[in-house]
Amino acid sequence: MRRLIIFCEHAVETLTYFSKQLAQAFAGWGYETFWMDFDRLGLSAWKLRQALCPHGQCQGMQAVLVTFNFIGLSGEEQLWDMDGQGLPVDSIWEKLGVLCLNIMVDHPAYYYKALRHPVPGMQAFCIDRTHAAYMERFYPHIRCMFLPLAGNRLLQKEADMEPLERWLNRPYALVFTANYVPLENIEKQLGRLGPQYQAFYYEVIGSFLKNPGQELLEGAEYYLRREMPDISNEDVCATMHTMIAVDLWIRTYFREKTVLALVENGVQVHVFGKGWEMVSCGHPQNLILSGRMVSSQDCVQAAAGAKIALNTMPWFKDGGHDRIFTAMLQGAAALTDPSKYLLEQFTDQGELFYYDLGRLEQLPELVKKLLQEPGKLYGAASRGKIAAQKGHTWQCRAVALRSTIEGRP
Repeated sequence: MRRLIIFCEHAVETLTYFSKQLAQAFAGWGYETFWMDFDRLGLSAWKLRQALCPHGQCQGMQAVLVTFNFIGLSGEEQLWDMDGQGLPVDSIWEKLGVLCLNIMVDHPAYYYKALRHPVPGMQAFCIDRTHAAYMERFYPHIRCMFLPLAGNRLLQKEADMEPLERWLNRPYALVFTANYVPLENIEKQLGRLGPQYQAFYYEVIGSFLKNPGQELLEGAEYYLRREMPDISNEDVCATMHTMIAVDLWIRTYFREKTVLALVENGVQVHVFGKGWEMVSCGHPQNLILSGRMVSSQDCVQAAAGAKIALNTMPWFKDGGHDRIFTAMLQGAAALTDPSKYLLEQFTDQGELFYYDLGRLEQLPELVKKLLQEPGKLYGAASRGKIAAQKGHTWQCRAVALRSTIEGRP
């Protein structure tokens, strides 16, 4: 049977870049691919109908949508029929018999509304095992699997690991590829709540500051049950959607705190991403700005020019992040706070280096010491590249998706 894999482009740049790497893998296996262009979504929907059902007669082809974060599954008017109240009731995917695979690259609490009304038969994937456990607890009717994020590559042929002599000439000692959002912007969201609710949410935030090892649900549910001992599972799930502001606050706090721990103690950090000019610091000469929004390809190229690539985990306590795997694929030594999953995959000083969010005062000396031991740094970067090539590319993730596709009728 012919198989058509459908991807989405021009909705979110990063997710389009992920999708292009998945599409390369599927095309290499002989699958046909189709792109839903969100700049021309109505036209793409028409072309898809023609591809699957020319002249109104559907062909014997298995079609599968591989998407991220409910893109194409969120009631887009070009893809859904609406009822009399303007609410989506029937999708193009159901009409054309398309299997929908949806990869959620954030905590399921971010997708509360979409998860309440999923496309029938949707297969979900979570990039953190605690997220998958959350889905099993609160959405047992939705089939869900763990699928880690993967590293980005340049879409053209990737270079082999350069020899030490050339690696030492990389232009950046340490890079960080991420945008910056001032903490004040997130606090405005909390400021819209009444004083009683603000006090509650800041107490939850305080618990994460004291114990950064907590997972989001673990930390939040303790306080929810303290206030409402008889709270139901359904109400816990609904309330977790409001904890997004807490999640964003702690992510932002530790991202800024980690970068400033280096900058304020004599370590230059080349940041690639927008918003960093708004950071207040005493040694701005050590915070070297790209000064713009950067593309996924720019981030790959930054990692390819770095000796060390810094990562702060976005509160994924049992998963990974594409920044880590991208750094490894590009021959940079990844430096990150750990997660349970990462500790299973990589050893400290083996394939990468770990630091402790609770002991950020030790981070500057760690970095300075590593930069003084280039052989050690290069060795870890070389081993990390091999490990990432073996198990943490988007082609590796496509293998798991392919197993799901070929295992379904």
